[in-house]
Amino acid sequence: MQPDRSWSFVSAPRRRRTSRRRFYQGGETMDHFRFNQTLFLVGALSCLLLSTIAAARSTPLNSGSRQLLAVTPALTQFCSGTDNPTLCTDTIAPFLGGSFDPVKALETEMKATLKKASDIAASISKQLQDPTTKKNALDALNICKSQYGDMLDSINESLNLVAQLNVVDAYHKMSAVISYKSSCDDAYDESPGVDMPFRQESTILFQLSGNCVTALHTIVNNHKV
Repeated sequence: MQPDRSWSFVSAPRRRRTSRRRFYQGGETMDHFRFNQTLFLVGALSCLLLSTIAAARSTPLNSGSRQLLAVTPALTQFCSGTDNPTLCTDTIAPFLGGSFDPVKALETEMKATLKKASDIAASISKQLQDPTTKKNALDALNICKSQYGDMLDSINESLNLVAQLNVVDAYHKMSAVISYKSSCDDAYDESPGVDMPFRQESTILFQLSGNCVTALHTIVNNHKV
């Protein structure tokens, strides 16, 4: 599910032969790039917002307990293409109010991923400090501690990038989360007789991060320039 990386936000500025100084200076070129990058994400999110509004006008409200969570048709549309739509709507709905904002929805799912990763990291640290933890589990725990530390950094960086309207780099940072999680899983798989005590939580983390990656992937690949 990797995006086509052959494209770029803006075309390289054309150079004209001249005996005088260059027309573009470094700072002007970088400002031009950032301006076009911002326009790209604003346009992409505008298209996404329009599609969710259209869905809201044509889709009936959900019923039952999910209606209590304000699972609006717009949110359902936003989550429909993710790896786990139910988890997506259930984690985002409690934090949304007013008109639907796809940026806020994306950030909410990313923050849910961060919270789950933080909880697992805390559990790993607690087990490492517990004198009753089996010695044959220590290697796997130490590997996971390192991987989850890197994971937390990547999620935080991705959140900052989304706030800066840098969706492509945010996508790659969130994709790395899945790799870190897999490395931790491998550490346990390669430790005979050692069970992962947070396997269920790790599965939820995988689904949450997958939802974030899919949402970012949709923005990157469906709105190329």
